[in-house]
Amino acid sequence: MSSNSVAIEFRGAGFSYAAAKGAASAHGVSFAQREGECVVVTGPSGCGKTTLARMVNGLIPAVYAGTTEGGVYVFGRAVADWEMDDLSCAVGSVFQNPRSQFFNLDTTSEIAFGCENMGVPRDEIARRIASATRALGVEHLLERDIRALSGGEKQLVAVASVHAMEPSAFVLDEPTAALDVRAMMRLREAVSRLKATGKTVIVAEHRLWWLRGVADRVVLMRDGTIVEEMTSEEFTLMPAEERRRLGLRAWDIRQVEPCATGAACEGSGDSARRVPALVVRGLEARYGRRGRLVVDGCDFDAEAGRAVALVGRNGAGKTTFARCLAGLHAETAGEILIEGEALDPRKRAGRVFLGMQESGYQLFSDTVEGELRLALQARRVREAPDTKEGAAEGSLESESALIEAALERFGLEELRGRHPLSLSGGQRQRLAIAAGSLQGSRVLVLDEPTSGLDLANMERIAAEIDRLKEAGRCIVVITHDFEFACATCEEIAHFENGRIAERFDLTPSTAPRARVLFGFD
Repeated sequence: MSSNSVAIEFRGAGFSYAAAKGAASAHGVSFAQREGECVVVTGPSGCGKTTLARMVNGLIPAVYAGTTEGGVYVFGRAVADWEMDDLSCAVGSVFQNPRSQFFNLDTTSEIAFGCENMGVPRDEIARRIASATRALGVEHLLERDIRALSGGEKQLVAVASVHAMEPSAFVLDEPTAALDVRAMMRLREAVSRLKATGKTVIVAEHRLWWLRGVADRVVLMRDGTIVEEMTSEEFTLMPAEERRRLGLRAWDIRQVEPCATGAACEGSGDSARRVPALVVRGLEARYGRRGRLVVDGCDFDAEAGRAVALVGRNGAGKTTFARCLAGLHAETAGEILIEGEALDPRKRAGRVFLGMQESGYQLFSDTVEGELRLALQARRVREAPDTKEGAAEGSLESESALIEAALERFGLEELRGRHPLSLSGGQRQRLAIAAGSLQGSRVLVLDEPTSGLDLANMERIAAEIDRLKEAGRCIVVITHDFEFACATCEEIAHFENGRIAERFDLTPSTAPRARVLFGFD
């Protein structure tokens, strides 16, 4: 095909998920993407970006039940006319949750898996594995146990496995959700190289800054349809205020600074005057009896009424540390004190809430409203374990008021009757954090809470964290999102080699150092 050939085309396309009870997730979508072009599809959480991605790679309607309209064409052929194995060779997909596309326990076998299914000769598979891992800078992840990888490392393995298949088109759905800044930069370079070799790339994404200078066009969606298409140059010229009005994240990360007034500001408190609500001393943790120490002699404390951003590279041990705090992973040494009381792992449940990277794993009800009610029930049982059923019944009215308030604060009112697993990634993330806030835990640890969130919902979470701080909760945020840290956190704690290597207040004057730790400079 020539460089002017159309690679992906939507012609009045749409889809309504059966689980959404007829509500269209995408409708009337029409646009064409040429071969060798990189297009970014962005917009509010739940606007239909993931649905478009699934329509291109054939998961709709092959896997997801619902009603289709219009047509989607890949290299001139309707998706419905492709055999799925042929389409998967032509279109490589990276999903929001990398675990959903893994088939092996070790990384090298996983990267080779797609090539093996295509019948690629052994020597050629070895060449492709070397090429893909070199392009992404992840050679160090070869021959590793996938289960022991961080969320960001898993995402990079997923990208490498698709890269090795050498498809003609790539569909990336929130590919940076768990990546640190350095990994995002490597992914940016890889996308740039793919474009240079004529590959077509479509990216559904909220975090936009890493695509500046790589994307050719920006497609803005809202309520399941396209509301605007812009060239990269036109999008760059758009005033920052206009982008914020449209609910879009930063296009130029250099313009993001800690707030001048509010939480993360000069003079925002003296930590020496406060008593820590969370104290960690000499914490050690590993996977398996003989596994390496992932958390290695870590000391840490955090105060009520403040938020600490825990930052560091993928694989540094941040998530393992968080799991220890919540009692989900037993430490091998050290102690953890909550409000002065040393607690073993089993007793931390409820006292510490962990918002996981993959929020679908902690949602248990069959409706959004039911999930919030479960959180309040858990709180009632923990705070008053001997409460009789009659007393609990008397609290239903107040509980309903709390649920209604949470639905409103997190923008979930219209989703109250939906099954949590039918929600978009960003909507699930908001629901999990809403449930955590209602659970009443004194310490909340949020692991990448803004993955899959647009600007408006990032600001919702920031406002909720401010509310929790005012209520005296202790907040620890594991994040690679510099925008969010600047909006929410008073402190930066750099996690490296299994322990806290550096810590300081996040202010305009310390922002340059924070940028370095995030990986920008």
